[in-house]
Amino acid sequence: MDKLTKLIEEATDVRELKRALSVRLGEEGMATEASGAVLQVTPRAVRKWRRRYEQEGVEGLHVRYWGSESYLGVEQRQELEDGLGAQETLTREEGRDEVEARYGIVYQSKQSYYDLLEASGLSDHRTEKGNPNRNEAHVLERREEIKKTGTALGRD
Repeated sequence: MDKLTKLIEEATDVRELKRALSVRLGEEGMATEASGAVLQVTPRAVRKWRRRYEQEGVEGLHVRYWGSESYLGVEQRQELEDGLGAQETLTREEGRDEVEARYGIVYQSKQSYYDLLEASGLSDHRTEKGNPNRNEAHVLERREEIKKTGTALGRD
């Protein structure tokens, strides 16, 4: 089994699979535009990956960026999640303040705080236990009206 076939069969990243398939389709004689249409990528991308394969081989098709290193260590994050999860309600701003106070870290993206809240079993959305505008007297009056008229629409 050649390296390209092995990459196609074992790829766990969709980007690598599409890159390898663009090369394979080219080897089988498929035009760049047609390959792009099949793989739902631009012809420019197909040309790029075919050229990179010619220059670097299969190694040139691998994804080279895997994200940045986390600011928090595994134990720090677990400790923070446990601490935040013990609270009943927490806003994103309160979560931000807690991370900064404990570890001196300020994330650039709000999404990092949302992810942290979610991992702690919390949500940034505050909920009400009941309808704050509910008027109990009005509800009872309406129920009586429905019983008398037999209609829930309240129209004559």
